[in-house]
Amino acid sequence: MTAINREFFQSWRGPAPADQDTWCLVFDEATRRLLVRHQWQASRHSGCDEFEVAEFLKQEGGAQAALIESLFLVPADA
Repeated sequence: MTAINREFFQSWRGPAPADQDTWCLVFDEATRRLLVRHQWQASRHSGCDEFEVAEFLKQEGGAQAALIESLFLVPADA
């Protein structure tokens, strides 16, 4: 059972309005792990990946900056 599932970033893949990527911070109560879940939907494929928070933050991009900003209420580049 998921105790926390908080969306923190969304982007669009196009061309269809429903083609999008969504990133959520997820606490998995069963395993007691805090993860980042990336889900994507496109006209030809969809999927889901999960990352440990530290692994996710090693990457650079808008989703990583959004997570830092939402957790600490400061811009990621401050």
